[in-house]
Amino acid sequence: MSTASKMPPLNSKQYELFGVVRSQDTWQRPCASDTGRRFITGNAQEIVLGTTRLEDWLKQAGHKAPFVVVRLLEQQDWQAFEQRYAGTGRAPYSPRQRMGLILYGVMRDVHSLRELERLARLDLGCMWVTGGITPDHAKIGRFVSLHEDSLTQGLFESLTRTILKACGSASTRLAGDGTVIEAACSRYNLPKEEAVRARAQAAMAALERAPDDCAARQAQQRSSQCEAIFDTRLAARQHKGKSTESLRISGTEPEAMIQRLKRGQGYGASYKPSVLANENRIITALALDASSETRVVASMLDQSARVTGAQAEEVLLDAGYFDDEVIEATLAHDVSLLCPEGQWPSQSRQDGLFHKNAFEYDAQTDTYR
Repeated sequence: MSTASKMPPLNSKQYELFGVVRSQDTWQRPCASDTGRRFITGNAQEIVLGTTRLEDWLKQAGHKAPFVVVRLLEQQDWQAFEQRYAGTGRAPYSPRQRMGLILYGVMRDVHSLRELERLARLDLGCMWVTGGITPDHAKIGRFVSLHEDSLTQGLFESLTRTILKACGSASTRLAGDGTVIEAACSRYNLPKEEAVRARAQAAMAALERAPDDCAARQAQQRSSQCEAIFDTRLAARQHKGKSTESLRISGTEPEAMIQRLKRGQGYGASYKPSVLANENRIITALALDASSETRVVASMLDQSARVTGAQAEEVLLDAGYFDDEVIEATLAHDVSLLCPEGQWPSQSRQDGLFHKNAFEYDAQTDTYR
Protein backbone atom coordinates (compact mmCIF):
# COMPACT_ATOMS: atom_id res chain seq x y z
CA MET A 1 0.00 0.00 0.00
CA SER A 2 1.24 3.47 -0.82
CA THR A 3 0.00 6.55 0.99
CA ALA A 4 0.07 10.28 0.50
CA SER A 5 3.35 10.47 2.41
CA LYS A 6 4.99 8.24 -0.27
CA MET A 7 3.69 9.82 -3.44
CA PRO A 8 5.76 9.60 -6.66
CA PRO A 9 7.39 12.75 -8.04
CA LEU A 10 5.02 15.12 -9.85
CA ASN A 11 5.75 17.25 -12.86
CA SER A 12 4.95 20.98 -12.98
CA LYS A 13 1.50 20.49 -14.50
CA GLN A 14 0.59 17.96 -11.82
CA TYR A 15 1.74 20.39 -9.12
CA GLU A 16 -0.69 22.97 -10.51
CA LEU A 17 -3.44 20.37 -10.77
CA PHE A 18 -3.16 19.15 -7.18
CA GLY A 19 -2.24 22.55 -5.72
CA VAL A 20 0.51 21.04 -3.56
CA VAL A 21 4.15 21.75 -2.85
CA ARG A 22 6.59 19.08 -1.75
CA SER A 23 8.96 20.00 1.07
CA GLN A 24 11.19 17.47 2.84
CA ASP A 25 8.91 14.47 2.21
CA THR A 26 5.77 16.28 3.41
CA TRP A 27 2.93 17.45 1.21
CA GLN A 28 1.71 20.99 1.73
CA ARG A 29 -0.88 23.22 0.13
CA PRO A 30 -1.31 27.01 0.38
CA CYS A 31 -3.73 28.07 3.09
CA ALA A 32 -6.93 29.91 2.11
CA SER A 33 -6.68 32.30 5.05
CA ASP A 34 -4.71 35.53 5.22
CA THR A 35 -1.92 34.03 7.31
CA GLY A 36 -0.24 32.40 4.32
CA ARG A 37 0.08 29.22 6.37
CA ARG A 38 0.73 25.94 4.57
CA PHE A 39 -0.73 22.64 5.77
CA ILE A 40 0.23 19.00 5.34
CA THR A 41 -2.59 17.70 3.16
CA GLY A 42 -2.86 14.08 2.05
CA ASN A 43 -4.16 13.08 -1.37
CA ALA A 44 -6.46 10.07 -1.14
CA GLN A 45 -6.45 9.71 -4.93
CA GLU A 46 -2.87 8.44 -4.74
CA ILE A 47 -3.56 5.64 -2.25
CA VAL A 48 -3.62 2.19 -3.88
CA LEU A 49 -4.15 -1.39 -2.69
CA GLY A 50 -1.88 -3.47 -4.86
CA THR A 51 -3.03 -2.38 -8.32
CA THR A 52 -6.45 -1.08 -7.21
CA ARG A 53 -7.00 2.55 -6.29
CA LEU A 54 -8.51 3.04 -2.84
CA GLU A 55 -11.46 4.92 -4.35
CA ASP A 56 -12.32 1.99 -6.62
CA TRP A 57 -11.87 -0.53 -3.80
CA LEU A 58 -14.29 1.35 -1.52
CA LYS A 59 -16.88 1.66 -4.30
CA GLN A 60 -16.63 -2.04 -5.12
CA ALA A 61 -17.09 -2.86 -1.44
CA GLY A 62 -20.18 -0.62 -1.30
CA HIS A 63 -18.64 1.52 1.45
CA LYS A 64 -20.36 4.91 0.98
CA ALA A 65 -19.79 6.62 4.33
CA PRO A 66 -16.25 7.93 3.57
CA PHE A 67 -17.45 9.66 0.39
CA VAL A 68 -20.38 11.26 2.26
CA VAL A 69 -18.05 12.60 4.97
CA VAL A 70 -15.64 14.07 2.40
CA ARG A 71 -18.47 15.80 0.51
CA LEU A 72 -19.84 17.31 3.71
CA LEU A 73 -16.44 18.58 4.85
CA GLU A 74 -15.65 20.08 1.44
CA GLN A 75 -18.73 22.31 1.76
CA GLN A 76 -17.59 23.85 5.06
CA ASP A 77 -15.58 27.03 5.57
CA TRP A 78 -12.25 26.24 7.28
CA GLN A 79 -10.86 29.75 7.42
CA ALA A 80 -11.61 30.17 11.14
CA PHE A 81 -9.63 27.01 11.85
CA GLU A 82 -6.69 27.90 9.61
CA GLN A 83 -6.32 31.42 11.00
CA ARG A 84 -5.46 30.03 14.45
CA TYR A 85 -2.10 28.77 13.23
CA ALA A 86 0.98 30.95 13.03
CA GLY A 87 2.42 31.69 9.61
CA THR A 88 5.84 30.29 10.49
CA GLY A 89 7.23 27.06 11.84
CA ARG A 90 6.60 23.46 10.89
CA ALA A 91 3.50 22.93 8.76
CA PRO A 92 0.59 21.35 10.70
CA TYR A 93 -1.86 18.80 9.35
CA SER A 94 -4.85 20.14 7.44
CA PRO A 95 -7.72 21.08 9.83
CA ARG A 96 -10.28 19.71 7.37
CA GLN A 97 -8.68 16.29 7.22
CA ARG A 98 -8.06 16.13 10.96
CA MET A 99 -11.71 17.01 11.52
CA GLY A 100 -12.58 14.28 9.03
CA LEU A 101 -10.71 11.79 11.19
CA ILE A 102 -12.68 12.82 14.30
CA LEU A 103 -16.06 12.86 12.53
CA TYR A 104 -15.49 9.52 10.84
CA GLY A 105 -14.29 8.08 14.14
CA VAL A 106 -17.46 9.23 15.93
CA MET A 107 -19.52 7.58 13.19
CA ARG A 108 -17.59 4.36 13.87
CA ASP A 109 -18.18 4.73 17.64
CA VAL A 110 -14.51 5.57 18.23
CA HIS A 111 -13.97 8.30 20.84
CA SER A 112 -10.56 7.58 22.41
CA LEU A 113 -7.65 9.65 21.08
CA ARG A 114 -5.45 6.56 20.85
CA GLU A 115 -8.17 4.64 19.03
CA LEU A 116 -8.52 7.55 16.57
CA GLU A 117 -4.76 7.38 16.00
CA ARG A 118 -5.10 3.66 15.27
CA LEU A 119 -8.11 4.24 13.01
CA ALA A 120 -6.15 6.68 10.85
CA ARG A 121 -3.46 4.06 10.26
CA LEU A 122 -5.54 0.93 9.69
CA ASP A 123 -9.04 1.80 8.46
CA LEU A 124 -9.32 2.15 4.68
CA GLY A 125 -12.44 4.33 4.82
CA CYS A 126 -10.67 6.65 7.23
CA MET A 127 -7.68 6.86 4.87
CA TRP A 128 -9.98 8.16 2.14
CA VAL A 129 -11.41 10.80 4.47
CA THR A 130 -8.01 11.94 5.78
CA GLY A 131 -6.01 11.54 2.60
CA GLY A 132 -3.63 9.22 4.43
CA ILE A 133 -2.37 11.62 7.12
CA THR A 134 -1.59 9.87 10.42
CA PRO A 135 -1.57 12.31 13.38
CA ASP A 136 -0.80 10.76 16.75
CA HIS A 137 -3.14 10.97 19.72
CA ALA A 138 -1.35 14.01 21.20
CA LYS A 139 -1.80 16.04 18.00
CA ILE A 140 -5.48 15.06 17.83
CA GLY A 141 -5.97 16.15 21.43
CA ARG A 142 -4.27 19.52 20.86
CA PHE A 143 -6.44 20.06 17.79
CA VAL A 144 -9.62 19.51 19.81
CA SER A 145 -8.43 21.84 22.58
CA LEU A 146 -7.38 24.57 20.13
CA HIS A 147 -10.66 24.58 18.20
CA GLU A 148 -13.10 23.71 21.01
CA ASP A 149 -15.36 26.72 20.45
CA SER A 150 -15.53 26.27 16.68
CA LEU A 151 -16.23 22.55 16.98
CA THR A 152 -19.19 23.00 19.32
CA GLN A 153 -20.68 26.09 17.69
CA GLY A 154 -19.69 27.23 14.20
CA LEU A 155 -18.76 23.91 12.61
CA PHE A 156 -21.58 21.99 14.26
CA GLU A 157 -24.19 24.46 13.06
CA SER A 158 -22.73 24.74 9.55
CA LEU A 159 -22.41 20.97 9.18
CA THR A 160 -25.95 20.39 10.44
CA ARG A 161 -27.36 22.94 7.99
CA THR A 162 -25.62 21.10 5.15
CA ILE A 163 -27.00 17.75 6.30
CA LEU A 164 -30.56 19.06 6.70
CA LYS A 165 -30.43 20.62 3.24
CA ALA A 166 -29.03 17.48 1.64
CA CYS A 167 -31.68 15.17 3.07
CA GLY A 168 -34.58 17.64 3.04
CA SER A 169 -35.32 16.99 6.69
CA ALA A 170 -37.78 19.24 8.53
CA SER A 171 -37.31 20.32 12.13
CA THR A 172 -40.65 21.70 13.26
CA ARG A 173 -41.05 18.89 15.79
CA LEU A 174 -38.15 18.18 18.12
CA ALA A 175 -37.44 15.76 20.94
CA GLY A 176 -34.88 16.36 23.67
CA ASP A 177 -33.01 14.36 26.24
CA GLY A 178 -29.88 14.44 28.35
CA THR A 179 -27.49 12.05 30.05
CA VAL A 180 -24.54 12.00 32.43
CA ILE A 181 -20.93 11.57 31.26
CA GLU A 182 -18.03 11.08 33.63
CA ALA A 183 -15.28 13.69 33.65
CA ALA A 184 -11.70 12.82 32.72
CA CYS A 185 -10.42 13.49 36.24
CA SER A 186 -9.85 10.71 38.76
CA ARG A 187 -12.82 9.75 40.90
CA TYR A 188 -10.40 8.87 43.73
CA ASN A 189 -9.06 12.40 44.20
CA LEU A 190 -12.07 14.48 45.23
CA PRO A 191 -11.10 16.61 48.25
CA LYS A 192 -13.54 18.00 50.81
CA GLU A 193 -13.62 21.54 52.17
CA GLU A 194 -10.63 21.20 54.53
CA ALA A 195 -8.38 19.85 51.79
CA VAL A 196 -9.54 22.52 49.32
CA ARG A 197 -8.67 25.32 51.78
CA ALA A 198 -5.31 23.75 52.63
CA ARG A 199 -4.40 23.37 48.95
CA ALA A 200 -5.26 27.00 48.21
CA GLN A 201 -3.18 28.23 51.16
CA ALA A 202 -0.21 26.05 50.17
CA ALA A 203 -0.33 27.29 46.58
CA MET A 204 -0.45 30.92 47.75
CA ALA A 205 2.53 30.36 50.06
CA ALA A 206 4.51 28.73 47.26
CA LEU A 207 3.80 31.69 44.96
CA GLU A 208 4.92 34.16 47.64
CA ARG A 209 8.23 32.30 47.97
CA ALA A 210 8.77 32.25 44.19
CA PRO A 211 6.70 35.05 42.60
CA ASP A 212 8.41 34.63 39.21
CA ASP A 213 7.76 30.88 38.99
CA CYS A 214 5.21 30.28 36.20
CA ALA A 215 4.33 26.80 37.52
CA ALA A 216 3.64 28.21 41.00
CA ARG A 217 1.48 30.96 39.53
CA GLN A 218 -0.57 28.46 37.51
CA ALA A 219 -1.00 26.20 40.54
CA GLN A 220 -2.20 29.16 42.61
CA GLN A 221 -4.70 30.16 39.90
CA ARG A 222 -6.08 26.62 39.67
CA SER A 223 -6.43 26.26 43.43
CA SER A 224 -8.10 29.69 43.71
CA GLN A 225 -10.58 28.79 40.98
CA CYS A 226 -11.30 25.49 42.70
CA GLU A 227 -11.89 27.23 46.04
CA ALA A 228 -14.18 29.84 44.46
CA ILE A 229 -16.35 27.20 42.77
CA PHE A 230 -16.44 25.19 45.99
CA ASP A 231 -17.63 28.27 47.94
CA THR A 232 -20.41 28.86 45.39
CA ARG A 233 -21.68 25.30 45.72
CA LEU A 234 -21.32 25.43 49.48
CA ALA A 235 -23.48 28.57 49.67
CA ALA A 236 -26.08 27.01 47.37
CA ARG A 237 -26.41 23.96 49.58
CA GLN A 238 -26.64 26.05 52.72
CA HIS A 239 -29.33 28.23 51.11
CA LYS A 240 -31.41 25.12 50.37
CA GLY A 241 -30.88 23.76 53.86
CA LYS A 242 -28.96 20.73 52.62
CA SER A 243 -26.07 19.05 54.39
CA THR A 244 -22.60 20.13 53.25
CA GLU A 245 -20.75 17.23 54.87
CA SER A 246 -20.50 15.19 51.65
CA LEU A 247 -19.63 18.11 49.35
CA ARG A 248 -16.53 17.35 47.26
CA ILE A 249 -14.84 18.84 44.21
CA SER A 250 -12.22 17.83 41.67
CA GLY A 251 -8.96 19.74 41.91
CA THR A 252 -8.23 19.28 38.19
CA GLU A 253 -11.79 19.72 36.83
CA PRO A 254 -13.58 21.90 39.37
CA GLU A 255 -16.36 22.64 36.85
CA ALA A 256 -17.51 19.01 37.01
CA MET A 257 -20.21 18.14 39.56
CA ILE A 258 -20.11 15.14 41.88
CA GLN A 259 -23.34 13.36 40.97
CA ARG A 260 -24.83 9.93 40.34
CA LEU A 261 -23.50 8.23 37.22
CA LYS A 262 -25.43 6.05 34.80
CA ARG A 263 -25.80 2.26 34.94
CA GLY A 264 -25.20 1.91 38.65
CA GLN A 265 -21.62 3.18 38.55
CA GLY A 266 -22.00 5.16 41.76
CA TYR A 267 -21.02 8.81 42.07
CA GLY A 268 -18.27 10.73 40.31
CA ALA A 269 -17.23 14.07 38.81
CA SER A 270 -19.37 14.41 35.71
CA TYR A 271 -21.34 16.64 33.33
CA LYS A 272 -24.81 16.60 31.80
CA PRO A 273 -24.91 16.94 27.99
CA SER A 274 -28.27 17.50 26.29
CA VAL A 275 -29.50 17.43 22.68
CA LEU A 276 -32.53 18.29 20.57
CA ALA A 277 -33.22 16.10 17.53
CA ASN A 278 -35.83 16.14 14.77
CA GLU A 279 -38.02 13.27 13.60
CA ASN A 280 -35.23 11.97 11.36
CA ARG A 281 -32.96 11.73 14.44
CA ILE A 282 -30.71 14.55 13.23
CA ILE A 283 -29.36 16.55 16.17
CA THR A 284 -30.14 20.23 15.65
CA ALA A 285 -28.91 21.60 19.00
CA LEU A 286 -26.60 20.55 21.81
CA ALA A 287 -25.49 21.94 25.16
CA LEU A 288 -23.40 20.97 28.15
CA ASP A 289 -24.02 21.92 31.76
CA ALA A 290 -22.31 20.64 34.87
CA SER A 291 -25.47 19.61 36.68
CA SER A 292 -28.69 20.65 34.94
CA GLU A 293 -30.58 19.41 31.89
CA THR A 294 -33.34 21.99 32.23
CA ARG A 295 -31.09 25.07 32.40
CA VAL A 296 -29.98 24.69 28.76
CA VAL A 297 -33.38 24.23 27.09
CA ALA A 298 -33.72 27.92 26.12
CA SER A 299 -30.23 28.08 24.56
CA MET A 300 -30.87 24.86 22.63
CA LEU A 301 -34.11 26.24 21.21
CA ASP A 302 -32.18 29.30 20.05
CA GLN A 303 -29.45 27.18 18.47
CA SER A 304 -31.95 24.92 16.72
CA ALA A 305 -33.67 27.99 15.26
CA ARG A 306 -30.31 29.28 13.94
CA VAL A 307 -29.47 25.92 12.39
CA THR A 308 -32.84 25.22 10.77
CA GLY A 309 -33.79 28.80 9.97
CA ALA A 310 -37.13 28.54 11.83
CA GLN A 311 -38.33 28.11 15.37
CA ALA A 312 -39.64 24.67 16.29
CA GLU A 313 -43.39 24.34 16.74
CA GLU A 314 -43.38 21.43 19.20
CA VAL A 315 -40.92 19.94 21.67
CA LEU A 316 -41.21 16.53 23.33
CA LEU A 317 -39.40 16.00 26.64
CA ASP A 318 -39.49 13.34 29.36
CA ALA A 319 -40.64 13.81 32.95
CA GLY A 320 -37.21 14.98 34.06
CA TYR A 321 -37.89 18.29 32.27
CA PHE A 322 -41.14 19.01 34.16
CA ASP A 323 -39.81 22.26 35.57
CA ASP A 324 -40.86 25.91 35.71
CA GLU A 325 -37.70 26.97 33.89
CA VAL A 326 -38.50 24.70 30.92
CA ILE A 327 -42.13 25.84 30.80
CA GLU A 328 -41.07 29.50 30.82
CA ALA A 329 -38.48 28.88 28.06
CA THR A 330 -40.99 27.20 25.74
CA LEU A 331 -43.59 29.89 26.39
CA ALA A 332 -41.06 32.60 25.58
CA HIS A 333 -40.20 30.85 22.28
CA ASP A 334 -43.89 30.17 21.49
CA VAL A 335 -43.24 26.42 21.36
CA SER A 336 -45.79 23.75 22.33
CA LEU A 337 -44.39 21.61 25.14
CA LEU A 338 -45.34 17.94 25.51
CA CYS A 339 -43.95 16.76 28.83
CA PRO A 340 -45.41 14.41 31.49
CA GLU A 341 -45.71 15.71 35.01
CA GLY A 342 -43.37 13.18 36.53
CA GLN A 343 -43.48 11.41 39.88
CA TRP A 344 -44.64 14.31 42.02
CA PRO A 345 -46.85 13.66 45.06
CA SER A 346 -50.44 14.69 44.51
CA GLN A 347 -51.27 14.87 48.20
CA SER A 348 -50.21 17.50 50.68
CA ARG A 349 -46.87 17.10 52.37
CA GLN A 350 -46.26 17.21 56.10
CA ASP A 351 -45.22 20.87 55.86
CA GLY A 352 -48.68 21.76 54.53
CA LEU A 353 -47.49 22.72 51.03
CA PHE A 354 -48.93 21.39 47.78
CA HIS A 355 -47.22 20.79 44.46
CA LYS A 356 -48.68 22.57 41.45
CA ASN A 357 -49.98 19.32 39.91
CA ALA A 358 -52.36 18.99 42.88
CA PHE A 359 -54.37 22.00 41.64
CA GLU A 360 -57.11 22.15 39.04
CA TYR A 361 -57.98 25.30 37.08
CA ASP A 362 -61.59 26.46 36.83
CA ALA A 363 -61.91 28.62 33.71
CA GLN A 364 -65.39 29.96 34.60
CA THR A 365 -64.28 31.47 37.89
CA ASP A 366 -60.64 31.95 36.86
CA THR A 367 -59.49 30.22 40.05
CA TYR A 368 -57.49 27.20 41.13
CA ARG A 369 -58.79 24.47 43.43
